[in-house]
Amino acid sequence: MTVTSQPAALTSEDIDRLVAAFYARVRADEVLGPVFRRKIGRDGEVWRRHEAKIAGFWRNALGIQVGAYSGNPQMAHIGNPDVLPEHFAIWLGHFRATADAVLAPEQADAIHGMASRIGRGMRMGVESVRRPADAPPRLF
Repeated sequence: MTVTSQPAALTSEDIDRLVAAFYARVRADEVLGPVFRRKIGRDGEVWRRHEAKIAGFWRNALGIQVGAYSGNPQMAHIGNPDVLPEHFAIWLGHFRATADAVLAPEQADAIHGMASRIGRGMRMGVESVRRPADAPPRLF
């Protein structure tokens, strides 16, 4: 009889650790850092509230805590003219590297696919709204 182990489930604490480490990378990034500073500022308390909101998004998305997030992230990104479609590749690179650094390998693997789908959807939404009506879509 073969026994297979189930991947370790992500916990709320894992998500908090992931989000905090991710935003530390984002704040230090030469492209994304200024975009976030213009929107969120530099105040530590404002950042903590933002991180708590985004941790709620991930808890909700992963089914850890349904109802933990209220909002429309697509509209938040579309509504910020500083957010460009090409930023999402940078975002995803930081997210993947952070997940790999702070989570167990099977946990990181489990969240990579969802993060890729979310990033792709966000990029497509931002690109679509900002594209002139007669222009073809940009294929990244």
